[in-house]
Amino acid sequence: MKAKSIKGKSTREIKGALSECLSDGYKPTMAFVFLTDVDEIDPVSSVLDAEGITIFGASTVDKFTEAGIEPYDIVVLLLDINPDNFKIVLNDFQSDSVYDAACKVGMFGATTFKNPAFIITTADYKIPGEDIINGLLDKAGADVTVIGGMAGETKNFTGTVFSNHQRSSSGLIALILDEDKVDVKGIAVSGWKPVGTVKRITKSVGSWIYTIDHEPAMDVLKKFLGKEIVFTEKPEGIVPINDNYPLQVQLKSGNAVMRPTLLWNTADQSVMVGGPVAEGALFRFSLPPDLDVIDTVIESTREIKENELPDADAMIVFSCVGRQLSLGPMLPEELGGLAATWNTPMIGFFSLGEFGKLDDSRPEFHGTTVSWVALKEK
Repeated sequence: MKAKSIKGKSTREIKGALSECLSDGYKPTMAFVFLTDVDEIDPVSSVLDAEGITIFGASTVDKFTEAGIEPYDIVVLLLDINPDNFKIVLNDFQSDSVYDAACKVGMFGATTFKNPAFIITTADYKIPGEDIINGLLDKAGADVTVIGGMAGETKNFTGTVFSNHQRSSSGLIALILDEDKVDVKGIAVSGWKPVGTVKRITKSVGSWIYTIDHEPAMDVLKKFLGKEIVFTEKPEGIVPINDNYPLQVQLKSGNAVMRPTLLWNTADQSVMVGGPVAEGALFRFSLPPDLDVIDTVIESTREIKENELPDADAMIVFSCVGRQLSLGPMLPEELGGLAATWNTPMIGFFSLGEFGKLDDSRPEFHGTTVSWVALKEK
């Protein structure tokens, strides 16, 4: 399989770049398309569809390729993968529950391929990521590969997923790969180090934490973080929180999922984090990011290259938007390190939540992580 990445500030530029790619006889069958302006979805889709290219698309703010971050451009990763080795399906949450929509995708994958792998993107930050994971795994098997991220911009947290002739602002798009024909290797990795004593969430509903060790949640955050908490507006009502100290919520496996703090309700001192947390769950705070965080992420690709996948045809990356804020000028080093491991075309975007395995355990829904996957057609 050969991959090529192209970019452009408009559909016209994408059409020109595509024509140049095809001029040497290259015939892509599938494309990842990430863009910001939703008005470009239909025109870009028409250009690619006319060439018989199947689309996996999402709208988001900042995208990137192996060449770096592209906040304004449309970015496309073209693959000439055998059409027998993949399927793309888009299910809307308006007609099905989140879990049911994910079940349908999982069932489709399990009946299409003996060993399916799923690269997924969702639109609608309000949907519970765990329901997506549970639906896929309940129908496709607990050991399947699931890697992906939530699409959307960071003001209203809205996004769109689209294929050639479908689009949804509240749905799930999945690229389902035949792992008997395509190596799919990847992992979700954070790099944030835990700090402080273990604390217990004593009251929570969904993503809202009301008490920690029987104290109001925000009071505990203020005790630990103090002036490190930055508010972008007057602290009254529902207030966005900016900090570099995501919660590391412990799993039964011994691993921890990252849950960044997002909102503060000043009326009851509750805090919303980036994903559901159960009452009774234990967690620790995180240290601010440093160069070791970046090294941990890059090392995860090097280990898989050395032990499992010496060569790759393409790479897809979903990096939490929180890393963009926390790592700042260090971020290009992380993205560059990921691209350099296999030195192959890469595409990705900054996500509002990530899907993937931390190790050999089941896939989970994360925050503040990088979920990456490398592909190699056999």
